[in-house]
Amino acid sequence: MSQIISPQKYKDKKLRVKIFKSFKVFYLIAIFTSTCVAISISIFTPNFKNRPKFQFPEQVSLTNWQFQSSNNLDNALKNNAIAARKYFYISPTKDTLQIDAVYIDGIVSIPKSLEILGLKYSSNSLKIYYLKSVGYYALFVDQERAYLSSCINPYGDTTVTEDQFINNRDNTTSNRIGSYLLGVTNLRDNRCLFTTISISLKSILLENPKSVNQRTNSLTKTHQKLESAWTNWHQNWQDDFPKS
Repeated sequence: MSQIISPQKYKDKKLRVKIFKSFKVFYLIAIFTSTCVAISISIFTPNFKNRPKFQFPEQVSLTNWQFQSSNNLDNALKNNAIAARKYFYISPTKDTLQIDAVYIDGIVSIPKSLEILGLKYSSNSLKIYYLKSVGYYALFVDQERAYLSSCINPYGDTTVTEDQFINNRDNTTSNRIGSYLLGVTNLRDNRCLFTTISISLKSILLENPKSVNQRTNSLTKTHQKLESAWTNWHQNWQDDFPKS
């Protein structure tokens, strides 16, 4: 016995078939579009992982310091640094300044990054400071040298600790998400320009072998020189952070 279908049920069935066909067409269009985009990216956009690696310039200008020379940091390069270079400067008063610059792709913190440079420090001597419009940096003394260390990030404040670095890294922008979806970048930006600036303390120790107050004042002046050089160095790289 045949079943009688009411006009309303017939209309509902016809509507469901129409909706299904529309969804099917939309789904096929979406797949086709995604495939075309993926093929276009693979053809016209070079794989960002295969781009030429960044190399430090042989010379970087620094206010109030005269550039002397530079050379690659081979030990850092052996420890998986993307690029690493040491710079030497001299002041009008014959102070010498050394900058160890290491470009890293990975979570950066002290002391982990200092180990790449073969540096150690006493936990009692290390102090962390914050400089407005720049960020965090660490000061410490090791083997008659005063050091300033910090990580320059692609965006945000400079960092010293792992927590600071991760907090900067996790501030993912919509532009970066879009680049990630296009296969141009990683989702998390782990790049860091780890910088260590140092000045010798031998003259201070020789001039003031016993006077604690004089040595403290001299150290304060040394730290001020380091901070001034750091501010200038940071500004140079903030405006021209490596793109690979």
